[in-house]
Amino acid sequence: MICLLMSDMKISSLWFIVTLLGICEKQIESAVVPPPWSDPYSNPCATQPGGWQLLYWPPLKKCFKIFTLGYPCPDTMELSPVGSSATQKSTTTTAECRCPPGTAQSKITSKCHNLFERAPCDLGQFFAPISEPLTKGSTPKKRFGYCKTPEKCYNSMVYWPHDGKLLAIGKDKLTECLCKNEGDLAQYFYSADSTCHEHFTKGPCEGIGQLYLPGGKCGCHVKLPHYHEETDQCYEIGTIGPCPMGHIFQIGESNESGKVAKASCQCKEGYVVWKNGYCYRMYTRGPCEDGEFLLNSKDCLKNPCGKGRLYFPEEKTCYRIGTQGPCNWQQVVVFDFTTRPSVEGISYNGVCGCTGIISNLDQQCTGDRTEESACESTTGMVEVNGQCYELYSRGPCGPGQWLERRKIVSRIDRRGAVCQCRPGYTQYDSDDGIVGCYAPSVGIARWFLQLIGYDNGNSKFDE
Repeated sequence: MICLLMSDMKISSLWFIVTLLGICEKQIESAVVPPPWSDPYSNPCATQPGGWQLLYWPPLKKCFKIFTLGYPCPDTMELSPVGSSATQKSTTTTAECRCPPGTAQSKITSKCHNLFERAPCDLGQFFAPISEPLTKGSTPKKRFGYCKTPEKCYNSMVYWPHDGKLLAIGKDKLTECLCKNEGDLAQYFYSADSTCHEHFTKGPCEGIGQLYLPGGKCGCHVKLPHYHEETDQCYEIGTIGPCPMGHIFQIGESNESGKVAKASCQCKEGYVVWKNGYCYRMYTRGPCEDGEFLLNSKDCLKNPCGKGRLYFPEEKTCYRIGTQGPCNWQQVVVFDFTTRPSVEGISYNGVCGCTGIISNLDQQCTGDRTEESACESTTGMVEVNGQCYELYSRGPCGPGQWLERRKIVSRIDRRGAVCQCRPGYTQYDSDDGIVGCYAPSVGIARWFLQLIGYDNGNSKFDE
């Protein structure tokens, strides 16, 4: 019986395991359904002893064990059944050389390299998979790869290229990247390729405008807040989605109680929409002429600042970098380090910061610390109850909240921060006195499960 062969064969391809499991399941129902390479008309090796494990290689007119690494294939490839699916028959040949799982072929070297490593790429790049389009009855394959530059991260964050796992508590009660079809992770498990993905994200979905939904399916629904009516597709919230340049696909505030707010294209923080419909960051050149910068959504201002000076909008005046200017005592004029010059252009907006290395939280400005702490003097940082935190991080706040700078009119005192709900989150007060904010996905998931008929653990998603 074919099910017994699984214990004797060295299986290296996920789709082959899925095929055998499917065959074993059909055995229970009625009869054995052999794999396509067992047909002696297309695979002469099938008539030999152990033919289930042999594939015919026409160039040499010989039989080789399935999934053999190297000869007759190139050193980094293995001998596999032809086609993107084990259920797909071929009338010409039954074998081809493919990259083993976890690797992909480079069009530059023609060799297979490990995914998500540097491999043949330049320093600072990693080898990323190119997904093949899905066809009916096939499973996702990633045969070819390309060199990709990681996304730019800020502060102490680094880019993590691996996909298909989620942060969870492991067996040692420590945080790990895990994926398994059991426990809390089971609801995020995608059976087609045994990966785990957050709901309402792109996840493993190959189709344009589809999201990974509760129930382990890829799809889109008109009542989801992720739905974009103009394109009739769904997009992940917090990404560019279907939006024009400078926008982000974000959930707005709902005017009706209990109604799920719809996402729309909104300008990124610090951006304004110009008359051409695109959003640009203020105080950069944006859509303006050479020698100008964007002042607001309607006006470009000819740069009044000379070399080595930055513009302060509140004072409508330029100050030299490194001088006190309009800043507090012990602070000086510095660049706006939240701007990305490579993407947004040079910013002429001046901010106040501590002299020296601004990323060093232990650094103290010279003079009396009682005037202002080194933390408060550092751009993007704030002091709360004697502790230093990054703005727009959770810090000491409750679930779903982050630290926002207090709206202080005075330019003399810019200190302090408050806990506010993150964009799209909804505030709640629990019975035990904990104050926090629900994530958009929490309310969306509950609403969506009701929509698809989820009741007492029985989902009607497939009906």
